[in-house]
This record gives sequence, structure tokens and C-alpha cells, in this order.
Amino acid sequence: MAVPQVIVPVARLDRAALRALGFARAISSDVTAVHIADSVAAAERMRAGWRARDDGIALVVIESPYRALIPRLLAYFDARARQDDERPITIVLGEFVPHHFWEYVLHDQTALRLKVRLFFRPNTVVVDVPYHLASDGQGDRAGA
Repeated sequence: MAVPQVIVPVARLDRAALRALGFARAISSDVTAVHIADSVAAAERMRAGWRARDDGIALVVIESPYRALIPRLLAYFDARARQDDERPITIVLGEFVPHHFWEYVLHDQTALRLKVRLFFRPNTVVVDVPYHLASDGQGDRAGA
């Protein structure tokens, strides 16, 4: 069986992203993180933070001045699928889980919208890796 190609969308280096990356590395040696940056400065900040981590996972930064996250991610997934159409793509999504259900509406719903778009794609597996927020607000950033 071939090693799965795993892609982890990363908005920022927070605890949810680090947890998703750790899970991705546990299931495959072929892991790529992808970040959509809305400016050259934002792209460089992400690259600098990534270099400081030095964990061997490749980072792909896609610049998108209008912050068109989902279309850019889908285009990247399509390109990866065309490179090797025999191996499924596993998308690992790190997602914050708030303490109370009603707080969920306060968080960005990008992961949910992306999951809906990926659900009908052939040869694609989507994995949610939850990160539970503490009730006192601690734990939402990697440096916290």
C-alpha cells in the first residue's frame, strides 16, 4: 500500500494547527502544510515562523491578495491529485472546539465550508482533529 499524501491547511501556527500537523505526521511520512497568505508580508511571517519550528514538514505558501481561501485550497488539492491520481489525498483539518456549543458561531466557519466542498470529491479523505478550547480562554495560541 502506498504512503498516503497528507495535506494540512494552516491559517496560523496555533495549537489546533500543531495538533493537526502532529496527527498528519503520525499517519504518513508525506505531509505538506499549505498556507494562504493575503500579502507578501504575511507570507514571509509564516515562512519565518515555519523555519523556526524546523520539523521537516514542507510548507507551501500561496499568495492570494483577496484572501480567497477555499478556491485557492481546492485548486492546490486538484493540482496535487493530478500529480499522483493513484494515491488518495488526505486533508487533515485542525479545528477549535469551543467550551460551549453556542460559542461555535463566533468562530470562523472556514473548516466547515471546506469540508462541505471536499465531501463529494473522489479519492479524498477528510480528517477533523479537534482542539478543545479551555473555558478560561487559555490554549488558543501555540505560545500561550
